[in-house]
Amino acid sequence: MSTSDALPPDENRGPTLNIVCWLGVAISTTFALLRLYSRKYVTHTLNWSDAIIGVAVLLHITSVSLSSVAISYGTGRHLAHIPPENITPTLFYTIILQPIGITAFLLPKWSVAMLIVSLMGVEKKGAWLLWTTIIILFATNVLSFIMTFAQCNPPNVAWHPERIEEADCLPPHVTVYISYVGGSWSAFTDFILAVFPAFLLRNVQIKRSKKIKAVIIMGFGVFATIAAVIKTTQLSQAASQDFPYDMFWLVLTAFIETDFVIIAACTPMLPGLIKKWRGQTATRKSYGYSGGTIGSGGRRFMIDPDNADSVALTSMTTSHAVDNNNRAPSPML
Repeated sequence: MSTSDALPPDENRGPTLNIVCWLGVAISTTFALLRLYSRKYVTHTLNWSDAIIGVAVLLHITSVSLSSVAISYGTGRHLAHIPPENITPTLFYTIILQPIGITAFLLPKWSVAMLIVSLMGVEKKGAWLLWTTIIILFATNVLSFIMTFAQCNPPNVAWHPERIEEADCLPPHVTVYISYVGGSWSAFTDFILAVFPAFLLRNVQIKRSKKIKAVIIMGFGVFATIAAVIKTTQLSQAASQDFPYDMFWLVLTAFIETDFVIIAACTPMLPGLIKKWRGQTATRKSYGYSGGTIGSGGRRFMIDPDNADSVALTSMTTSHAVDNNNRAPSPML
């Protein structure tokens, strides 16, 4: 059998990866721009959490751009069919985008956690769980991309495979296991951020339809959870001998997870903008709350999933529940 017969077919997954990733970027960026517009011009609550989303979107665009450069050199093709002079840039751009891409999906999760904590009222019950989850998320994923560059000495062996014999490298399974921890915790974080609002609202005495609507709006991150789980199952491909071709699903699901996380961070801010487009008033002074009492301490939590920033819970004492002048300010981001 000839050498050419032993080679895999010259398939190129790169164009498909490029199209899908840029489509996702277009959608998630649109949601981010709508969020920023709503926060600045509709609810007038633009602040640092919106800056976090803005930075995340810029990093996401940067990482997908680097992916496109890698694709132009050969990512998506079998290594055997990539011209020798293109192998180093293919690996370099694929590897260098990873810390940028990881940061892009970490930041929106931080923003979502900030939103949920702001909805807890004064007591902040459960905030420790969210912040602990976020801290571990950052720690595990930062370690993951540090290991990407620290796994070999010198680090540039990662994109110069011809020098592997000269390098001192950790066994490939070490970095893969670390990536599994980071990927698994990322999926767990997405799940916590998606379901936590349901627990937050479970005892709020409002119409069930409004409660379900609020949970759906706040729980969009469940799609990010699914993408994160699929991505985690593909992490072993990072150690593949046919890295440029086998990384297709890992890169694709990583970018899709980022898209869903950005969308989940922006969705709760959009109902006010939609109401404005429908000709309805949606300002901070026009909240038409449907409220209920929760807990034995006489705390009242007010919610209107149809207005302004979508889910605005206000914690107040029952003695002030009907006094708008004494009402505690809405815990906006």
